[in-house]
Amino acid sequence: MAVKKSKKKDGSGIQQAAGLIRYFDEESEDAWHFTKGQIYAACIILSAVVYLANHGVLEWFFGIF
Repeated sequence: MAVKKSKKKDGSGIQQAAGLIRYFDEESEDAWHFTKGQIYAACIILSAVVYLANHGVLEWFFGIF
């Protein structure tokens, strides 16, 4: 037979969660803000650079100069 474990019933978890929600809900005016387009562009550019570096294109390109 399975034995049921008793649960703690002190409401501290809800209070802690509410404090975290208030903390993370505030936005700083000094913080950097990125749009979705900027994130997508950065990912695509980084992927292209890694792809070209793996295939030797960047080494060839910088060898020209």
